[in-house]
Amino acid sequence: MTLRPSLLVLALALAASPAVAQSAPQTAPQSASQTRPYDGPDAYRDQRALPDPADRDALLKARGEAYHRAGDDKQTEEELRATRALNDEIAAQNALADKADADARLDYDAALARHEIAVRQGEEQARAAAEATRAAQDQYDRDYAAWREQVRLCQSGVRAACGTPVGPAR
Repeated sequence: MTLRPSLLVLALALAASPAVAQSAPQTAPQSASQTRPYDGPDAYRDQRALPDPADRDALLKARGEAYHRAGDDKQTEEELRATRALNDEIAAQNALADKADADARLDYDAALARHEIAVRQGEEQARAAAEATRAAQDQYDRDYAAWREQVRLCQSGVRAACGTPVGPAR
């Protein structure tokens, strides 16, 4: 491997620069008014005037790329037919795209309506399930209270309360 002297000098300078920077005496920090923040390129400062449209047209004409609509009286019948055919084709494509957009919108609206119905049904089912759970819990609490009362009566000596168990089935 052959090293060029300039690369060797550069490598040594880069390697030595942190050591030199660390051994250099520290100076007092500059005041805030003397320091400047990073001044990078600013695309918003580029306020050159846009080219004049007339100059642009002249440049396009010089390159042979000028376009301007000729009047119908300056076009041949063949050019007029070609133009009408192209316009009709574009209009047909636009109409087809409009129809596709309308169909897609109808499909979307139908799917959205189905989704909203499904959400409402889910909410109603959840509400009904919560009410059923609440009713079952209330019934259980009543049965448990009746059973606890029966146990209390039985333990207090009421023999009739000791016969048939009342309360939650296990």
